[in-house]
Amino acid sequence: MRPFCIQCKSCVGFYSFWPTRVASANGPRKNLEAKSSFSCSVWRCKVLPSIMFIAWRVLENRIATTVNLERRGIVVDNLLCCLCGKEEEFNSHLFFAYRFAWLVWCLCFEWLGVVFVTHFDPMLSFIQFGMCNASGWVNDLWGAIWVDVVIEIWKHMNNIIFNRGKADETKVFALVEVKVCSCIYSKSRFRMFFFYWCLDPTTCMAFWNLMWACFY
Repeated sequence: MRPFCIQCKSCVGFYSFWPTRVASANGPRKNLEAKSSFSCSVWRCKVLPSIMFIAWRVLENRIATTVNLERRGIVVDNLLCCLCGKEEEFNSHLFFAYRFAWLVWCLCFEWLGVVFVTHFDPMLSFIQFGMCNASGWVNDLWGAIWVDVVIEIWKHMNNIIFNRGKADETKVFALVEVKVCSCIYSKSRFRMFFFYWCLDPTTCMAFWNLMWACFY
């Protein structure tokens, strides 16, 4: 079966997104090599190590959801999501399937100009989040966007549960735009106006990809 292709349109052309696989049919050694490669791609993301550590826990299914707490022997009232009270609080539900989280991802895809069918599994979702024929630096930036979306969803949900905050997907995504942009400033010599970054991120990344090819 052919893998599906996702296209992203910007003012400089089309970009294709091809999902890849972590698992391999060639045995445990190939799977281990793929897992090692995946780990390297995760930790290359242009975010702070403390932020990446939380995202890594999400990818490894070690974040403190009610289901994971129960697995660790911690007594919980029930396994249902603290926010919706309808589904068990798995990673896939909390960060992707829950309506609030899904609205945040929809804003992200709209911002990137992508028509997307995302995986509900965190690891597969991260793997398919990238740009074909782009430099490693640009794909690390795509990874940073994924990480920041996950982190801001997690923080906002904790604020709703513990501080009686209100769900606001627009606020969450605005924080993602700011944090990714600030990360670019701290880790790269390339500069841009924040306005352009918010208006057309794919064109900005295409420009950085060109600059990267010229200077590196």
